[in-house]
Amino acid sequence: MFTSAKWQRIKSGFRGPEDFYPLKHVSHREWGRGFTLPDSCVLGTNIEFPKVGERPQFSITNLIHVTDSNGVQGILADQCLKKANLKQIGEDLKVQFSWWGVQVSQEDMEKARGAKREAVTKQLNQTMEGAPARDVGSLRDSLLEQFVSSPAFLKVSNYGNFKFTYKLNDLIGEYEKSVCKGNYPEFRVLGTFKYNIEIMHTVVVHPPGVEIFGQCPPLPSEVITREGAEWKWRPESTGSEMRVLIQGGDGSWRVSDCDPDCRRWDFVSFAFYLPDENPEFPLPLELRHVSVCEMERSQRYRPPYTHMSRGEAEEFYLSVLKGYERFC
Repeated sequence: MFTSAKWQRIKSGFRGPEDFYPLKHVSHREWGRGFTLPDSCVLGTNIEFPKVGERPQFSITNLIHVTDSNGVQGILADQCLKKANLKQIGEDLKVQFSWWGVQVSQEDMEKARGAKREAVTKQLNQTMEGAPARDVGSLRDSLLEQFVSSPAFLKVSNYGNFKFTYKLNDLIGEYEKSVCKGNYPEFRVLGTFKYNIEIMHTVVVHPPGVEIFGQCPPLPSEVITREGAEWKWRPESTGSEMRVLIQGGDGSWRVSDCDPDCRRWDFVSFAFYLPDENPEFPLPLELRHVSVCEMERSQRYRPPYTHMSRGEAEEFYLSVLKGYERFC
C-alpha cells in the first residue's frame, strides 16, 4: 500500500502543499519547529514537549460532515452520503472515503480551559514572583486566548455552510450494517496529513480484511484512544496563534505576539472507507442531523465559491426542505 518510508508530498496548489506521513499519528516534535509547536511551547523560551499524559483530553461523542449548498442538496436528494473525489494515500493509490471531523463538547472545552488557566496562573506566579495579582490575571487572560481556540473548537466551518452531525457510535453502527454487511469494522491509524497551518490525524474505518490497510497499525495511538464505546482525543496544539511572555529592560512584563504569530493546530478526521464496487454510505437523515453554520472568514472565497451568509444559507436550506416533504 504505502511506498514512502517517511512522508510524501501529495499535492501542491494555490492553498499550499499537502504532505502525508503514512501509518503514524505524527507528533509536533517529528515535524520540526517553525509553525509546528504544541501548547506547551508558547508560554516562554524554554520549549518542552509534553508527555502524553499532560495533553488535554476530549471525549469524542459526535462527528460532523460539512458541505456546501451543492453537497447538502445532493445528500438530501440521494438520502446518501457519497465521496465525489478520491483521496491519494500512496504512490498510484487513490481511495474513496466518507470524511468526518470531531465535534468537541462545550463542557470538555471549558474543562480544558480551566485546567490551562490553573497551569498558566501557577507558572506566572513563579515567573513573576511578587507581582500584583491584577497584573498576573491580565497577562494570564491574554495568554489563554491562544488555547482551545483553533478552528477545531469553533462553531464556524472551513468547508461550507451546512453541517451533518451524528453520534460516533451511531455512525459506526450504520457503517457496520451498510458497508461491512453485519461485520464489525476495524479502526486503524491511516496517517497524518500536514498543511500550511493544520495537522490532521486520520483514523481509517474499514470492513475486516481490506488488504490495502493491512499495514496500518490498529488503535490506540498517542492521539486517539478507545475503550469500548468511549473515545478520547489528545491533541498537542489547540490554538492557531502564538503569544509569549516577555520581560522588558525595565523589569516589566508583557504578552507579545510572535512573528509569525500563527502555528499549526491539530484536528482529527475519521475516514470511512467506501469500496469501489459500492461507494455509498447510506444514513438515516432527519432534521436534527442537519444544521446551518457560518463559514470561517478566511475560507469564504475558496473554490468552488459557494459561500453564503448565514441568512442566505438558512433561506436556501428551507427552500431545499420544501422539495422533500418527508423531512418536514
